[in-house]
Amino acid sequence: MPQPPSPLHPQEAVSPAVPVGWPETFLRHRAGDGCPMCANDYATDDIGWGLLLRRGEVANAYLWRSGRLRGYCVLIHRGAPHVAEPTDLSEAAAAAYWRDTLALGRSLTAFYEPIKLNFSTLGNVVPHLHSHICPRYPGATDPAPGGPLPWDVLDNGRQDEAQLHADAAALRELLEKPAVAWQEGAP
Repeated sequence: MPQPPSPLHPQEAVSPAVPVGWPETFLRHRAGDGCPMCANDYATDDIGWGLLLRRGEVANAYLWRSGRLRGYCVLIHRGAPHVAEPTDLSEAAAAAYWRDTLALGRSLTAFYEPIKLNFSTLGNVVPHLHSHICPRYPGATDPAPGGPLPWDVLDNGRQDEAQLHADAAALRELLEKPAVAWQEGAP
């Protein structure tokens, strides 16, 4: 059996259970033990981090409070058992997650009219399946035109609360639109 490639900068682990540079809790959380996203109350419309836009088939869409990018959303898988990677999903659940992702992306496109959407499924800090969906804007209104968003744009600062609530109401209305309506004019 072929061996995985060696890292460019080999490091020794602090302990056999925790890779160097990863949070002490990472492997536990990845396995679903004490995962902070699993602890969310998905029945509420406000999880503190963001406002609920839609309870999809397998994931909830939230308009995020943090950061300085208007329209920044996070889609969080809410199933049991805990899932860390999209590859952990069945074919049907993976298709449902993608449908939830597309519904959110389409509503962001319709409302904010960005020139691009960024979809990032990372999980390096919180190993629970979730995706960051970020509208990108033309000219000086975008913090990094033509390049990747610096993490501090998404993490530092807070959205204006009144604007956040107004945007959430408009996005909820768009997300109530049946999926068939989005497909009319699609290639």
